[in-house]
Amino acid sequence: MEITYPGLMWLAIGATFFVLEMAVPGFILFFFGLAAWLTALGCYFFPWSVNTQLAVFLVLSLVCLFSLRGIATKIFIGDKKDEGEDTILAHGGEKCVVTTAIKPPSEGQVKFAGTFWRAEASEEFVEGDVVEIVKQNNLLITVKKPS
Repeated sequence: MEITYPGLMWLAIGATFFVLEMAVPGFILFFFGLAAWLTALGCYFFPWSVNTQLAVFLVLSLVCLFSLRGIATKIFIGDKKDEGEDTILAHGGEKCVVTTAIKPPSEGQVKFAGTFWRAEASEEFVEGDVVEIVKQNNLLITVKKPS
């Protein structure tokens, strides 16, 4: 059975890629879907063979992926800048309780706002000590003696 309009096949493949993009993280399948739709548009204007269609799809996929991914990521996901420190506790000054002893250079554990956090300090603290948060870097909190 011969496909009378191969562009419909490429439109369906593109739509499938767009649907799969919602289920798979990484923002990559979107560009394969875009390339499939551009191939469908080319099939509308030119009588391409199957090999030509596949070659056009491959080239358009790579061109779309490498040239548009950075732009589209900034538009849809946002321009993420390296902040260095999280802003949840970065201001410091809050008090917390040591739940696992902190013996430098080893980490310990503190409880803050009902959650257990990995903690480091420049001095030793035992379980039950009340300490002050200096800063937070990802999931690691730096603590000191309360002032």
